[in-house]
Amino acid sequence: DGTVASHPVEGQSQEEATRQRLEEELGITPDQYGDLRLTDRFEYKRYFENAGVEHEVCAVLKLTLDDRSLDPDEEEVAGLMWVPYERLHSNPEWYRQLRLCPWFEI
Repeated sequence: DGTVASHPVEGQSQEEATRQRLEEELGITPDQYGDLRLTDRFEYKRYFENAGVEHEVCAVLKLTLDDRSLDPDEEEVAGLMWVPYERLHSNPEWYRQLRLCPWFEI
C-alpha cells in the first residue's frame, strides 16, 4: 500500500480524510507536515478469484514531512520502509517481493 488509505465519507474532503488516516494509521499529526496537496487521481479495477471485484477512484496526495517520528497502529500497519520515490519509480522490481497492493504500481 502507499502511506495511508483514506476513504472520505460524505461531506469530507480528500485532504481531511488523509489527515485523519495519517494520524490513525501512523500517528502523524498536522504539526509534523506541511504542504498537503492532491497530485493525481486514477481509476482502479481488479478482479479477485472467488472474492469479487474492487473498483474505485484512488487519490494520490503528497506532503512534506518535517518530523519523521512515527507511532504506527499495529492493527493498521504491518511494516514500514522509507524508499526514495526516484528509486522506487526507477526500480519497481526491487520491491515486488513486498506484495504491494495491486494498484500501487499504477
